[in-house]
Amino acid sequence: MSELVRQLSPGESVGRYRIEALIGEGGMGRVYRALGPDGEVALKAIKPALVADPESRQRFAREARVAAELVHPNLVGVVEAGEQDGVPYLAQRFLAGGSLAERLRRDGVPALESVLALCSEVAAGLDAVHCAGLIHRDVKPGNILFDEAGVAHLTDFGLTKDPAGTVLTRPGQALGSIDYMAPEQIKGEPVSGATDVYGLGCVVFECLVGRPPFGDRQPLRVMWAHLEDPPPDPVELGAEIPRAVADAVIGALAKSPAERPQRAPELARRVAAAAATPDR
Repeated sequence: MSELVRQLSPGESVGRYRIEALIGEGGMGRVYRALGPDGEVALKAIKPALVADPESRQRFAREARVAAELVHPNLVGVVEAGEQDGVPYLAQRFLAGGSLAERLRRDGVPALESVLALCSEVAAGLDAVHCAGLIHRDVKPGNILFDEAGVAHLTDFGLTKDPAGTVLTRPGQALGSIDYMAPEQIKGEPVSGATDVYGLGCVVFECLVGRPPFGDRQPLRVMWAHLEDPPPDPVELGAEIPRAVADAVIGALAKSPAERPQRAPELARRVAAAAATPDR
């Protein structure tokens, strides 16, 4: 049995990298902190149950290719992609600051200034994705990582969709994380940059309130709420923010993609401008 089809232990090697610890696990792979010739990396290996699945292997390879092609200060780049004993893996820059999901669980709601910086940095990374003709489709706190300086970086391109609509999934299948999925994504309709704007809006909402817009409901009710219910008001939920900031975030959660900011930096600009607007 290949060493990559089981959980790796500290001291084992994958390509040029020595495993130090398991640091995460997602739908497709396990992520390890590993040490290579140029320092620490986050090494992702496909899950054992998916090794023999051609579609999963294709999707994993596609993620590595997309991530390698996207170069931006607010995106987590690929250091190397390879295969060992028939099992694909990819090594990415290791970011020691952890994820936004971890920070929210540990520290709770951050200060508004931190939320503004986060929104701007993630928006810049998303804009690079969109300018490459791609849609991320899985913007969520677990996919936002921080470096040692506290700068945010977007990662995980496993669900990214290209401009020709090529994506390794079945027709009508909705992929993503339900708390952050836009209505059109849930319905399996065409996605656009505004789809990722909705996801970022949900992330900013969670940073302000402490939970996603419909995070107080059961999964099926969350899906229905994204489709039909107006987003709750962050101020009414206790967020100590200017009224204009709440309105800017709610605007990113419009049901129709055409009614949202069309580019992520535009959302960041609206939120920043709203924060500078005195309450009346």
